[in-house]
Amino acid sequence: MPCVKYWKWKESVEAKVTRNKDGELIMQMVGEDHDFPGFPRGHLLFGKLSKLKHEIKNQVFNYAWKKLEEKTPEKEIVKEIKEDIFNRIFTLAEDTKYDRVPPEKMHRAVKEIYRAWTKIATSERSRQIRDLVTFILQEDDGYRFRVQWIASYFSKWRPIKSFSKSLSMLEQAEVIGDMKDKQKLLKRVLLCILKDPSICRQFFAFYKELDMKKLKLSEADKYHFRGKYFRVDYELFDY
Repeated sequence: MPCVKYWKWKESVEAKVTRNKDGELIMQMVGEDHDFPGFPRGHLLFGKLSKLKHEIKNQVFNYAWKKLEEKTPEKEIVKEIKEDIFNRIFTLAEDTKYDRVPPEKMHRAVKEIYRAWTKIATSERSRQIRDLVTFILQEDDGYRFRVQWIASYFSKWRPIKSFSKSLSMLEQAEVIGDMKDKQKLLKRVLLCILKDPSICRQFFAFYKELDMKKLKLSEADKYHFRGKYFRVDYELFDY
């Protein structure tokens, strides 16, 4: 399958940062068949964003897993995440406020997530989460590609069931064992959080508003995604 080439024989390649016809940031990479969708900035990936993702993983997902293993009631876990934990995460994220790409320059899928979330957001807190999620997806293509990949398994008619299925497929498509464990953790905690009535209502509204076609991987996305440790064409081949 068509795949990014430079990593096979080089550690780096010359690239020009520009915009496509829709105003989205892209990188034109020497010798590649497709432009890279987006512009991941190294100083953020290995700096502020790395710290932010680490804290989210520890304070939200590892915390929730530990509490679930201890048989703590799910309502108590979700309440703690919604209130105290997210307050701490928002405080930490303030440091990234001026590093965020404006919506018009975002990758197509991230732009659609931002648009749909803005449409259904019922509070300033919801918009804060929107800004946090889209910032991470815009800067970290590894996360963004996976979100786009699972969009192929979304169904408008059975949101929770198809979301659960897509997360199971994500675990199966991972190559590295550590990543499989992370996806298992992600699924368990997200489905727990979705049991909260107010969050579930917003999730349904968001799910309904999304244009799934804009989320799915483009040929350029797949071209670059295949250079990572992931079974991008899982539905086509028996790996």
